[in-house]
Amino acid sequence: MGKRKTVWLTDRDIRLRFILFAVIDTASAQGVAAELLLPAQKLLQDSPTEAQLRNTLDAILATDEMYGFRFAPGSEADDFMQALEPVMQRK
Repeated sequence: MGKRKTVWLTDRDIRLRFILFAVIDTASAQGVAAELLLPAQKLLQDSPTEAQLRNTLDAILATDEMYGFRFAPGSEADDFMQALEPVMQRK
């Protein structure tokens, strides 16, 4: 039996996962449809690509319930989201 190589997540992947988790939590409290949030939660349990994480994050933030959502200004999460924003808007 061959050994399986361990693949470690990058800091960026970890941050994206935590941000998606926080956005799912907030979206749930804001009343975003479960049809959108359940697959997003399942995605966190899998091994998603960065593109999948971004697409899911973008889909949740595009809902009416999440209009104007922002992490605390100046926080690490807000800075990270601001850095992602131009990339996410290119779609």
